Amino acid sequence: MKKGLLILTLLLITSFSFAQKDFLAGKWKYEKIPDHIEIDEQGLKMANEFFKDMTLSFDQNNYTQIVMGKSESGTWSLISESTYEFSSSKGYKYEVIIKKISKNQIIFKQKNREWQLIKSDQKAAIEIQQNSLDKIEGLKIVAKNLLGKWFYNGRIKDGKESGVILKHNKDEVVNYEFKKDGMFINNAPLDIELIGIWKIEKDKKTLVIESENKTEFIKIVKLDGKELHLYNPKNESILKFKKNEN
Repeated sequence: MKKGLLILTLLLITSFSFAQKDFLAGKWKYEKIPDHIEIDEQGLKMANEFFKDMTLSFDQNNYTQIVMGKSESGTWSLISESTYEFSSSKGYKYEVIIKKISKNQIIFKQKNREWQLIKSDQKAAIEIQQNSLDKIEGLKIVAKNLLGKWFYNGRIKDGKESGVILKHNKDEVVNYEFKKDGMFINNAPLDIELIGIWKIEKDKKTLVIESENKTEFIKIVKLDGKELHLYNPKNESILKFKKNEN
C-alpha cells in the first residue's frame, strides 16, 4: 500500500512538472505592471515605455528573455510549484517566480521586479547560446592566493584596454574582498555593498560567488601577489584588480 502510494505521488509530481512546462512553452509579451504593485501614474507611464518590448520565450528546456533591447538566453528548470531556476549562458543562475493567473497570462517576478505577461500567437524565438565561460580556459586557483582586498584597476574588452577607475564613493575605489571564512564583499558603485559567499569548484578553475539574488560563475585568468584578472561573462570582458598593500 505504501509503495503504491509512493508511486502515485511520483506520478502526480511528474505530471505536474510536465504540465507546467507545456503551459510555459511559447512566447510571452509584456502586458502591464501587475495591479497589486503600488506605483504612481508617472511611474506607470515610464514602466510601460521601458518594458513595452519585453518578451520571454520558452521551449521545454531553453529560454530567451529580451528586456529593454538586451537579450539573455539559457536553460530553465522547475524547482518548486511556482519557482524556477534560470541558468544564463552568461555565467550565472538565479531564481524567478512565475504565477499563472489565467490560461494565457502570468506574473513573472525576478528579484524585486514584477511584470504581467500575456501569451502571444507568435512563434517562440529561442536563441541557444554557448556558455561564454566555455571559451575561457582559466587558471587553477589556489584559494589562499585569493584572500584579501583587491581594488578595481580597469578592464580589457575585445583586446582593448580601459584604464577607467570606478569609485565606490568620492574617495574609495570599487573593490572585491575575499575572506578566509568564505565571505565575499563587493563594494560597488553608488555606495552599494554586496555580500555573498565565495568558493572554488571541483575543477579548481571556476570561482563561484553566491549572493541573495544570484549565483555567479567566474574564471580567473591571472592571479599573483599583485594582480587579479577576472573574466566577466556578462559582458565578455576581463576585469583587472590590484592587491591592497595595507
